[in-house]
Order: sequence, then C-alpha cells, then structure tokens
Amino acid sequence: MAGRQKTQLGKPQAEMEQFDFIDNGSGPAVLFIPGSFSTHLAWRGVQEHLPNQYRTIGTSLLGYGGSRETRTQNDLGMKHQVALINAVIARIDAPVHLVGHSFGGTIALATALKGSADIVSIATFEANPIALVRERGREDIYDDTRRISDKFEAALAAGEMDAPRHIIDFWDGSGAFARLPKPVQNYCNQTAPANLLDWYTAYAFKADAKDYTTLNIPVLLVRGELSNSFMREATTGLSECLPRAKPAIVPGASHSLIVSHAQECAQLLQAHLARYT
Repeated sequence: MAGRQKTQLGKPQAEMEQFDFIDNGSGPAVLFIPGSFSTHLAWRGVQEHLPNQYRTIGTSLLGYGGSRETRTQNDLGMKHQVALINAVIARIDAPVHLVGHSFGGTIALATALKGSADIVSIATFEANPIALVRERGREDIYDDTRRISDKFEAALAAGEMDAPRHIIDFWDGSGAFARLPKPVQNYCNQTAPANLLDWYTAYAFKADAKDYTTLNIPVLLVRGELSNSFMREATTGLSECLPRAKPAIVPGASHSLIVSHAQECAQLLQAHLARYT
C-alpha cells in the first residue's frame, strides 16, 4: 500500500477520528513518529537510506499534517497522543517497531508504558521526557527549559512574528530558526498553537525512573553530539533506567539530526532493527 490516507475511526478508539496514515512496502512494521512543528515527511530522508525490507508507516502528531487535534486547554493529557499512536497501530494490525523523534520519542515511550499495543522495540532520536530530568535533581536545566517555553508562550500571545524561533533555537542553537527554509518557518508559525499544547502535555506527563524500569523491550537512544544540556541529561537518565537501553551519539549533530544527518541515523536504526526482526 502507498500514499496518504486519512483514516476514519469511531469513538471506541479514544477520540481519534482522523490522522495521517502513510503505508509503504512490506516486511516488519516500523512506525515513524515525528516531533513537534513537523509531519510524517520529517522521516523521509532516514527512510530513503533504509534497505527495502520493511513496511514503513508514517503519521503526524495531533494538530499537525492531517492529524486532527483532540486536546483542549482543559484536557491536555498524554492520553490524547497515546490514543493517536494506538489508533495508528490498530490500523497497522501487526507487531510494530516504534521510531520517534523529539516529542515523538517521548510519545513512543508513553505508548509503551501504557502497555496496550504489541511493540517489538523502540528507537528514539532525542526523546525529551521533562519529568525525568527534574527527577534527577537537575532543577537548573528544568528551570532553563521552562523559561524558554514561557518566553515562547508569551511571544505567541503577543502576536510576535516568528515566535517559534525561541523553541527552535533552544533545541538546535542560536540562529537555527533563521536558517530554516522559508516554507518550514511558515509551517512552524502556522502550527505554533499546537506546539504550545505539546509543551503543556509534556509538562503534565509525569513518568519517572521507576516507570521506565518496567519497559523490558529493546530501546535505542540516539542523541546528537552537539545536543543541549537538557538532551544530554534526558538521554543519560533514560539509559540508566531502561532495562534494555542502547545509547548512541551522532557526531556533529544536534536536535534536528534526523534531517541533518539522515544517513547516519538510518545506519543506527538499521542496525537496531536487524537485531530484533
């Protein structure tokens, strides 16, 4: 099967009624979950470098691409994002490897913690569980992160042009937003309200080290060599509490490594998938 499909489901699948579902190839099923400010297309470079032996499925997070937003200011729990991934997995109808970038990596872990899907393995690229960093006693890093998200929220409320630059520059370094192609900048501006909801959801997600110790499945944890202090702490924390974690670092990369270093990321992912397929 190939092409973009918007799958219609009834209320039994939580609230999910519409989401991106891009299904290509055959073989073991690999579901690619993008991060915020993105769609399924973020994984295209990595997928192009993988051997043609997998069934690759793409989707977009709530509020991005063709995935309908189900969260509100009064109901922002991670349950909404998990419902989305579970609905996609139900459509796949096979055991699945989850591959997530940034917030998508955190959502992959949250879905596995829920225990309602047949997940063979997980590969995360710069997963960013905020509560785990705070639990590790790094209030300094947590507070710095909170200041950035608060600054973004204030800029968005004030109608500041290019408010997402606060977030993009936080993850990828000063000037990162300005270096993005104009259509990408425009998409970030368009989806900024969804990103704000992502931050609320991330802060409300309270999984701790004890929770992660229950995930007895293989997890590849990838981060960039140049990642900020938050990402270094988050990856270290996950590697210490996930029972079957395998950390990896991509030289010369930062947060947007799945785009800037797609081939290197694909090589790491292929090695991981080969062990468990």
